[in-house]
Parts: sequence; C-alpha cells; structure tokens
Amino acid sequence: MHSIFFVQPAAVEDNLVSYTKWLLSLPSGQKPKTAAYATQDDPFTQPQVDKAKTLLEAGGVTTASYKVYPAETTDFTPLALQVVHANADVVILGTQEPDAVAFVKAFQQQHYNPKSLIETTGPDQGKDFADKVGAGNTEGIMVPAGWTPDAKAYGNDKFVSEFVAKYGGAPGDISADAAEAYSVGQVVDQASKKANSIENKALITALHSGTYNTIQGPMSFDSSGKPQGGVGVYIEQWQGGAAKFVYPPSVAAAKPEYPKPNWQ
Repeated sequence: MHSIFFVQPAAVEDNLVSYTKWLLSLPSGQKPKTAAYATQDDPFTQPQVDKAKTLLEAGGVTTASYKVYPAETTDFTPLALQVVHANADVVILGTQEPDAVAFVKAFQQQHYNPKSLIETTGPDQGKDFADKVGAGNTEGIMVPAGWTPDAKAYGNDKFVSEFVAKYGGAPGDISADAAEAYSVGQVVDQASKKANSIENKALITALHSGTYNTIQGPMSFDSSGKPQGGVGVYIEQWQGGAAKFVYPPSVAAAKPEYPKPNWQ
C-alpha cells in the first residue's frame, strides 16, 4: 500500500513500545512479574498488544493470561473475569471505547486493581470515557497517546481554544480522535501548498518527502506511508480528573502513578 498515509506519531504496532520500556525500567523491586492480555481481533488493537507481550516476555515478565476475542463481542464480562482470575500485576488491553469501559467496570465490581492498567483506546476519549466509567474511577488508567491538550506542538493552542469555543467544555474533555483528524487536515494543507496542487498524484509525491508540522508533532512518511521521525507515542495517564503525559520524562507533565490507586 504505497499511497495510504497514517497521520499519527508511530505505526500502530509500536503504540505500546513506550509503555513496555517504562515497565522494564522500573527498579527490580517494583518491576511487574506477571501480565495479563486481552485484545479484540482487530488490525488496530492486536498488533499493539502482541508486540507488547513479546517485549515484556523478553524482559522477564511472565504471561498470566492471553485472550483474543471477536471484534463483534458485546458481552465482555467473561473476558474481564478471565483477566481478573489471572490476578496479574499489570493488565494490557487491546480495546476500543465500549470494551475499555466494560473492562474497567468489571474490574471495579470484582475489586481487582492491578498495579498498572493500559488500554489501547478508550481512556484517550476525554470526558466521554470519564463519564462512562464514573467520576474518580479513571485515576491511574493509562493509554498510549501522541497528543494532550497541553502539548506545545505546532498550532495546538489554536486548535484547543477554537475547539472549546465551538463545542464547549474544557480542554481535557477533547477526544484524541479530534486531534488526530485535525492533524490530517494540517498535513494535507501543507502538502497541497508544497505541491501547489490538490491532485492526488501531486499530493502523494509531496507526502513521500519532507516533514509536516501537526498538533501531534512533526510528521514524515516512509515509502509505504508509515509515520517516521515524529514525536513518538507517549504514555498518558489519568491523574486528578485529567489525562497527562507521564512518560518519557522529556515530555512528562507528571510522574507515573505506580502502583495504580485503588478504585473509588
């Protein structure tokens, strides 16, 4: 696929790499011994989880449970209970928002509180996610992310202020999906100016060279359209009712909460 461009900071399969680096960098007395994995059978979620599993196993973290479930699943309780019964130190879930919310609610009901919980999508959806899991129950949940409302990247202050002015709410309510879509517009705008054209062939040629500034950081693309040399995918964690960058330290607005606080 030569002409499909992915405007996010890293290829999908690398989204959890920063998370694994952080876990494996913890002092020996804190580093998790076991991990439980569950993921949709989906080209967005499963590659992330499978790569994280491979990296953590290579780093000495034993797999306590691993489950791939159909993307059409609507009852997530049995899947959540399998994770609960594994009683792993950390939980890594390949989710979209509905299952992300369902897993969190099930863990609360079962009083299962892993030392760390990360979901591929869901916690990055701002107020929508927080409202569904309940006030206070977001605390400590992590998600791979390339954007936060506080990011200092090109044009982000303008995007945030205009989004809030149009749709209301607070900056922390904005879904990462909106930021990613806006980034696509930024890239296309810059590429069309570079090519002096909006014809597909001219845009494709332009996108395969150069770097484009976005609210997710600078983007460039390899021969297949994968993002190269951008800001990378960071770890975002809910703390005090807002999602904040916590890793790597070079971009962190706060230190990671570990172990994750108990459910309220």
